[in-house]
Amino acid sequence: MSTPSRVRLRAYKVGFGDCLLLTMTYRSKLPDGRTERHVLIDCGSVARADDGPRMAEVAELIAEHSGGQLDAVVATHRHRDHVGGFGDARAGETLDRLKPRLVIRPWTDVPESERDQLDDDQRHFLGILDQLPAQAERLGLFAFDSVAQAKRAARLAELGFKNAAAIARLEGWASDSKAHYVTAGETIDVEAELPGVKIQVLGPPTLKDVPALTRYAKESEEYWLGLAGDSALAELLQPSGTATPARARRTLAQPGGVGAAEWLLRNLDERRVSQGLEIVEALDDVLNNTSVILLVTIGSRRILLPGDAQAENWSRTLDQLKTNRRLATALGKVDLYKVGHHGSRNATPKRLTAHWAQSAHPVTSLLTTKRGVFEKSREGAVPKPELIDGLAALGPVHNTDDLPPDVWWLDLEAPTRGPANFAATPGPPVR
Repeated sequence: MSTPSRVRLRAYKVGFGDCLLLTMTYRSKLPDGRTERHVLIDCGSVARADDGPRMAEVAELIAEHSGGQLDAVVATHRHRDHVGGFGDARAGETLDRLKPRLVIRPWTDVPESERDQLDDDQRHFLGILDQLPAQAERLGLFAFDSVAQAKRAARLAELGFKNAAAIARLEGWASDSKAHYVTAGETIDVEAELPGVKIQVLGPPTLKDVPALTRYAKESEEYWLGLAGDSALAELLQPSGTATPARARRTLAQPGGVGAAEWLLRNLDERRVSQGLEIVEALDDVLNNTSVILLVTIGSRRILLPGDAQAENWSRTLDQLKTNRRLATALGKVDLYKVGHHGSRNATPKRLTAHWAQSAHPVTSLLTTKRGVFEKSREGAVPKPELIDGLAALGPVHNTDDLPPDVWWLDLEAPTRGPANFAATPGPPVR
């Protein structure tokens, strides 16, 4: 079996979004004559870096850096800041030429034609997610009473729910090669595409394993900044009439309950616009909980790639740490962590960082974000300073937002064996 000798994670400076190229280098040629294998993890942005590349330029860089062949593509979830580049006309044409051999997506992205393998609750949940585009568009028809409401609606439009062109391209690649719609607990067999590489799936879990996957618990103790005592949130959740945001969340969260789309469309005109925004924002946050979480092992190196997964998505894996020694050991020896959800408060559970602190294994963290993009409130600002301070206590923290002007990517590279950890190297300035 061929084993990589070096591994590199290249983070492109896409602003508020994710676009990562994982490259494994081998000492000798593989059967196809190449000495490298390449995995693209997401490709999208909702706020381009001020001095960064456009998506078409990012795609050209990916083509150059992969030697014209992608061995796998991971699309963690449907948001535009993760898959928008796949739907960009020019970028998509470039990526098409790279002919991905394997496409990895969450079980929640199973095409309608293949949903007969899911249970009733899963199909119902996916039906709710399918209604997000119509719900967000419905909000756009309102005349907003305040600038704040208009900004919230614009944020939802920017995130994007449908991304039809991106999804179509991903499904086209899958039909031409292989597709995995993954669930927590799986180990993906990638030996043919990525020799010597092990990929464990830590999320998303199924609804049977974690019914709370359909909810977004803002009060979760896993978050880096607790909201339970926040006066603005307390006021927001006070009952008002028959349809409060809290009650809407509960209704929408019941996989076997009422039809969420029908309920929303029937009541939206009769309720405060702010409540409509809360409902769609809650579903938007639920969509983050469908993110793929991958633990990639290459030699003795472990890389954790969580997309935008939040506490509910993480819960199945973290609940097993006390009983599953093998999982606890593997997760405790993560060398490189791509920080979840661009450094938000709700995507790096405290149980995870506590496990790292207890393991005393240094963790290098990588942020792909842009400051000042989403600051609905003090507690919603990204990246969260308290989180960054906590990660810095575990090891180096690198941020694509800190790259010098005209530098379009950051490399984190290490040998697959030995004591040396990941070293950070900015790319050369673009001329």
